[in-house]
Amino acid sequence: MTEIHLLEQLAAFADCGTLSAAAEKLHTSQPALTRSMKKLEAALGVTLFARSKNRLLLNECGTFAASMARRVLEEDREFEAHVKAYDRSLHTISVGFCAPIPQAVLTPLLNNFFAGLTISADMTDDSSFLEKLERRIYQIAVVHEQPKGEQFHWKKCGHEDLFISLMPENPLATRSEVHLSDLDGMSILLLSRIGFWANTHRAKTPNAKYLLQIEQESFWELAMNSSYPVFESSYHIRHGQTLHGRINVPLIDSECHTDYYLVALATERKRFATLFDHITETTVW
Repeated sequence: MTEIHLLEQLAAFADCGTLSAAAEKLHTSQPALTRSMKKLEAALGVTLFARSKNRLLLNECGTFAASMARRVLEEDREFEAHVKAYDRSLHTISVGFCAPIPQAVLTPLLNNFFAGLTISADMTDDSSFLEKLERRIYQIAVVHEQPKGEQFHWKKCGHEDLFISLMPENPLATRSEVHLSDLDGMSILLLSRIGFWANTHRAKTPNAKYLLQIEQESFWELAMNSSYPVFESSYHIRHGQTLHGRINVPLIDSECHTDYYLVALATERKRFATLFDHITETTVW
C-alpha cells in the first residue's frame, strides 16, 4: 500500500512545479523530496518524471498520478473527519437550532434525556442543517421547513408567531394587525443571534434601522427602558413573559409564522426514540 505522505509530496510537487518550491511548502529538503519521489516510483513500478540535468518534470503518467493523489488525499481527510465526528457523537450530542425559542425549550429536555452526555448546540440559519445531519456534524436539528427524504426521521415539535412590541403612543399600537412593510423606516431593537428569523424581515423593511444587540441582558435592558419597537414571540406572550407596558400587535405576513420540526437521521431513530416519543406538536408552543 502506498504511503500517504508520498502522495502528499507528489501532490505538492504538482502544485508547486519545482522541487525547491515543493520542499519549502512541505518544510523538508530537496534531497529528501527527491528520495521520496524515487521511492514512490519504485512502489508503483512506473516512471512518473521526465528528468534532465537541471530539471524534474511530471510525465503524462505522473500528471495522472498527481490527480489521483489529490483524490486519495481528499478521501483520507473525509475519512478522518467522519471517524472523529462519529467518536464525538458517542460522547457529545451536537444539535442545530434554527431559532432561539426551540433552543430554550428543548435544551432542558435534551439534558434530561441524555444525562451524562455533553450537549453541544449551534443556533443559526438552518439552510444547511440537513446536510450537516448527513455529514454527522449534527446528530439532531430543529428546522422550520418540513424535511424531505427517507434518510430523515422527523416530527413536528411546535409553532411560533411573531408580533411587534410597541409602546402605547406608537401609531401602530392601535391596529389589530401589522404588516412588516409598516415597520419600514423605523429604528428597531434586534438581537443579533436569532437564527433563520434574521433574514425574515429585511426584504420588506429595507429602510428600517436595526439596532443590533449581541448580549441578551443589554437587549432586554434597552427594551425595558426605551420606546424602540422590538419583535416579540407568541411563546413569550402565551407564557406571560412579555415586556411591561407594551402592546403586542400580530404581524400577519406569512413569513412571520412558522412550524418547527425535530429531525435526526433515520439510522439514528432508535437512539433518539425516547426523545421523539416525548415530543408533541405543542412542545415548542
